[in-house]
Amino acid sequence: MTPWTFSRLLLLPVMVFITALAGGWWIFATPVICFIIHPLLNLLVKQKAPIDETHLLIQSTRHLFRWVALLYVPVLIGLTSWSVYFVTTVYDPVFLTGFALSVGIINGALGFTLAHEFIHANNNTERTAGYLLLLQNFYMHYGIEHIGGHHVYACTDKDPHTARLGESFYRFLPGAIAKTFLNAVIIEKGRKKNKHPFINRVTLFLALQLILLIIIVCTAGWAAAGFYLIQCFIAIALLHNINYLQHYGLMRKQVIPGKPERITAHHAWNTNNKISAFSLFQLENHADHHMHPSHSYEKLETHDESPQYPTGYSGMMVLTLLPSLWFKITNKKITLQLKTT
Repeated sequence: MTPWTFSRLLLLPVMVFITALAGGWWIFATPVICFIIHPLLNLLVKQKAPIDETHLLIQSTRHLFRWVALLYVPVLIGLTSWSVYFVTTVYDPVFLTGFALSVGIINGALGFTLAHEFIHANNNTERTAGYLLLLQNFYMHYGIEHIGGHHVYACTDKDPHTARLGESFYRFLPGAIAKTFLNAVIIEKGRKKNKHPFINRVTLFLALQLILLIIIVCTAGWAAAGFYLIQCFIAIALLHNINYLQHYGLMRKQVIPGKPERITAHHAWNTNNKISAFSLFQLENHADHHMHPSHSYEKLETHDESPQYPTGYSGMMVLTLLPSLWFKITNKKITLQLKTT
C-alpha cells in the first residue's frame, strides 16, 4: 500500500464530470460502478488487504498520505460547485436524476469519508478541510455529534448511529438524521467554553450553510438550489447507511447501570478485502478506528476477532435496502458472534 493507491479514487469525480458532459444514460455510470460492479468484484476477489506488509512504507511516507487525502478537497468542492451551475443548462428529468445520484454518491462516499478523517486530526489545516467538506454537504453539525457523541456512546442506546438488532435501514434513517442534530445541540450547550446560550458552533454552522444556500439561489437560481439540496440528501443518506452497517446489532454490555464496557474489536463490523480496504480510505477497518480514534486512515488495521461481513461495504449497502435478506445474513452472524464472546 502506497499513498498513490488512494489517489486512483480521483477517477470517480472525474468520471462524473465526463459522463455529465457526455449526456444521456452515461450519467448513471457512477451508481452502476459503485453499487453493482464494485460489489461483484468484492465477491469475486477474495484477497486479504496487505496491512502487515506496509508498516515500513507508512513510516517513511506518512506526510504523503496526508497530502493525497487533502488533494480531494478542492476536487470535490469543485465538482459540487460546477454541478450546481451545470444543471441550469439541463432540462431532462432522467439526466438530472442520474446526475443528482452521481454527485451525491461521490460526496457521500468520498466527501463524508474524508470529512470524517479530517475532523479527527490534530492540526487546524485538516480540521478546516473536514468542516469545508461538511459545509458543502450541508451537515456541519455532524462533526460535533461524531466526536462528542458517537465516539462516547457508540454501541449503546444513547447513540443514534448504532442500529438495533432487527431495525431496518428505512426505520433507522429518519431517527439518525434528527438525533444527530439534536445531540449536536445538547453537546454544544454543555461545552464549558460557551458563554452565550444561543451563540455556539451549531448556530454558526447553520448560518454558514444558509449563506451558502443564499449564494446558490442568487447566482444560479432556485432550481440549482433544489438540485444541490437533493444531492446533499443523497450524500447524507449514504453517510447514515454506512453508519447503519458499521455497528448494526452490536451493543456494549453494561458493566454497571449507565456505564458500558470498553469498546473493543467485537463492536464494529469489518471486511478484510483488498478491494474494499482501498475503496473508502480503510473506513471499513472501523473497529480499529474506535479503538484508536487518533490513527489516520493509513494506519488502520483489521482485527480478525471483529465480526466480518461476507463482502465489502458497497455490497452490504445494497443489502440494507432489502431488509429481509439483510436480517437473514447479519442476524445469524451476530448470534454466532455472541456465542464466541
